[in-house]
Amino acid sequence: MCASAQLTSEAISVEGVSRSYLLYLPEGYSGSDALPLVICFHAGAGTATEQLSLGDLRSQADEDGFVLVYPQALPDPNDGGSTNWQVVTSGDLPYTLPNPHSDIDFISALILELSAIHSIDQSRVYAMGYSNGGGFVYDLACRLNNQITGVGAVSRTMYAESYSNCITSHPTPVVTILGTNDFNSPYNGLTYDGTLYFHSSDDGNALWIEKNNLLAVPEIVDIPNINPNDGSTVERYRWVDAEDCIELVHYKVNGGDHDWPGTFGNMDMVSHTVIWDHLRAFNMDGKIACANDPAACFGDLNSDGSINVADVLSVLSNFGCALDCVADVNSDGAVNVSDVLGLLGVFGVDC
Repeated sequence: MCASAQLTSEAISVEGVSRSYLLYLPEGYSGSDALPLVICFHAGAGTATEQLSLGDLRSQADEDGFVLVYPQALPDPNDGGSTNWQVVTSGDLPYTLPNPHSDIDFISALILELSAIHSIDQSRVYAMGYSNGGGFVYDLACRLNNQITGVGAVSRTMYAESYSNCITSHPTPVVTILGTNDFNSPYNGLTYDGTLYFHSSDDGNALWIEKNNLLAVPEIVDIPNINPNDGSTVERYRWVDAEDCIELVHYKVNGGDHDWPGTFGNMDMVSHTVIWDHLRAFNMDGKIACANDPAACFGDLNSDGSINVADVLSVLSNFGCALDCVADVNSDGAVNVSDVLGLLGVFGVDC
């Protein structure tokens, strides 16, 4: 029996500590199909509710069919009780000192519990976060790589220890969004009193290029400046491997500050939907379509295993889209007649 969409406050006990989170089950959820899981992390001193307001993916979850979670960090005794994510295991900044609890263990246990209760597709677990939460998703990609498919970080570069101790076991898609004028997470990194805290954006990109064996030269696209009054513009850098089966995407927000584009700051893109649109194409093995016939399965837009009417309707409903369009079947930068004709040419094919 299908249920109506619902947002609930839940809790899980991890190592004797109660951890809370907001859970959203999409419209029509029945529990019979294994759905992707998207986990969204708030900033330092923030709350799960604030992150829901900042990056509300509920309508996207209803449309595309995924389970959505907004976890809550605990007060950090090293930072006056601020609710920070413990991003690494040691260091000098408050949120890099050991805490009595483990946020990595919390998320690991949460994924397992949700998978058992709500039939999660464990090959498609994605994490995104803002500021301190963005730093934490890098840490998840490095320290919980066996449970995390891919990540998106907004307004944060990699912490030094995450960068130095990053171990991956599968192709890991990464999306980064960072302003060149970010005062909190400087684009060129942060060194204070001789200690490196944040790596530069270029350092982080180089790490994921190496980890994923990507080609060195990116595709660079100017994102349409649809809001010229926001004081910023966006360039998209996309690195792929030789088969275009794994990617790193970096959105450079020229003139951007410590923002969540689409909600505040730059308004030429919507951070949470952009991240989802990139990551949704991947599972633990890389781009889902690469495991199938690329001539056909790149058109399986809803990943239901066949090219059918639903895929054609998805193209038609996004017709004219020119920015990070999941319905851009032939990847020419826009959803147009070519995409419709391409789908019709493989209509009825099972992937």
